[in-house]
Amino acid sequence: MSHLQKQEQKSPPAVLTIAGSDSGGGAGIQADLKTFMAHETYGLSVITAITAQNTREVRSSMRVSPDMVCQQLDVVMEDIDVRAAKLGMLVDAQIIEAVAESWTRAIKNTSHPPPLVIDPVMVATSGQRLLDENAMDALRDKLLPLAMIVTPNLREAEAILKMTPGIINSIEGMEKAAEQISTRFNIAVTIVKGGHLDKKVTADDMVDVVYEQASGKVRHIVSPRIDCRNTHGTGCTLSAAIAANLAKGADWLEAVESGIRYVNEAIQASYTVGKGAGPVNHAYAVGRMAIVQPTLQNPYPFTEYLKIHTRGLWEKYINHPFVERAAMGTMDKNVFVHYLKQDYMYLKHYARANALAAFKSDSLGEVSAMIEAMQTCVRESELHVEMCAQWGVTREEIEHAEESWNSVAYTRYIIDRGMSGDVLELLVAMYPCLLGYGEAALVAAGLQTRCEKDNPYWQWVCAYAGVEFQSAVAKGRQIIERLAQKEMLGGARLARLVTTFNETVRLEISFWSTALELAA
Repeated sequence: MSHLQKQEQKSPPAVLTIAGSDSGGGAGIQADLKTFMAHETYGLSVITAITAQNTREVRSSMRVSPDMVCQQLDVVMEDIDVRAAKLGMLVDAQIIEAVAESWTRAIKNTSHPPPLVIDPVMVATSGQRLLDENAMDALRDKLLPLAMIVTPNLREAEAILKMTPGIINSIEGMEKAAEQISTRFNIAVTIVKGGHLDKKVTADDMVDVVYEQASGKVRHIVSPRIDCRNTHGTGCTLSAAIAANLAKGADWLEAVESGIRYVNEAIQASYTVGKGAGPVNHAYAVGRMAIVQPTLQNPYPFTEYLKIHTRGLWEKYINHPFVERAAMGTMDKNVFVHYLKQDYMYLKHYARANALAAFKSDSLGEVSAMIEAMQTCVRESELHVEMCAQWGVTREEIEHAEESWNSVAYTRYIIDRGMSGDVLELLVAMYPCLLGYGEAALVAAGLQTRCEKDNPYWQWVCAYAGVEFQSAVAKGRQIIERLAQKEMLGGARLARLVTTFNETVRLEISFWSTALELAA
């Protein structure tokens, strides 16, 4: 009897929530753990209170003893490499002080303490205080100074700063409050959430104000305002999403922007649970995340997804009659010379696109790969000059050839994608050229029916089927797959990438088809 050996998996980053339990599943640790899972992180929990609640009411609650809270926190931190944590409902001063002491003790001997995100659960949606004044003081004195990021809503910001309830009623007021909280408690980033701001102030938008202490810079993150009552647990969900993003290595701004977007889209994707204010749909991103993890059977899932969603265009491209005639040696010489001239000009713009990708990349490894890709473009262009020379076409003639409308449309589309999108979208726009030439050349190499010396185009086939170009394809594919796996690709973002890929596949087909039309 044979046994399959389990492949060792890389552990996802662990994220800890310290909060209360919501039996209705929409907030508290239940919301946090769902959010951690949706962000492909491993969720850990320390429970501070147990509530009996549903979508309509909180019927009763029971605090967990401070000693038990500490034991939960200690035992988790002793064994597991926690990459980030968030705090939610902490009940009273004793639990707040216990958590502060345990957390400080746990991170004391770590060279890189995990970032702490605090959702200061202090004021209910109704305006009722959830913490007494002793607990408020403990939060201010003991916990807030430990935070990297704090996420109060308007009423909580007022409570932290001991302001009159309702006094923060404008964007300017939110900005001042965010700055004061960061400055007073030495917090790197304060987000004052604008969900409770009067609709007359921001109309159809929702504005969250973000203050960064180091730079003194204020940012406004604007989201569409959703007319929906399924907003239970949004504060818990946001702080959990930010913590999960930090655990995965995002910088604070990326973590915050992504977290806010996640919550907004989770509200849009919500469904009815119970008869009251329901929860957001924490799993919406999981359901829409079409790009699976690489496996032995499917090592390049994003690439396969893109090709499948061309709906037959990809096969039409790599099996194009242009490639077949080049492989068979039956192409008209004038057609091929026209193609070489146009592709020579195209390669100049493609090299520029690689330079733009290098500029947009955030790692030296990617920058180095783009430089290599530019050098590959130079070698390809020299091959074109060499092949043209055998038919008496000079470099000067190639340089001064008129650029066809196909080349103009194609290259400008790629540059436009690069200027308006991020590095992944730019690379996806460039991908059909790199990947397609690699695959088409391998198809062509299998079609040869004439010996090499009788086929004037065989050198072209061999150049793209050869080790050097196929290595460039492999490197490009690895970069794109790595960037795709860093995101939870789905929804509009994935649809846009598919559209970009399809458009450049069509432009590639047109590039070859137009050359063949010269022989018609």
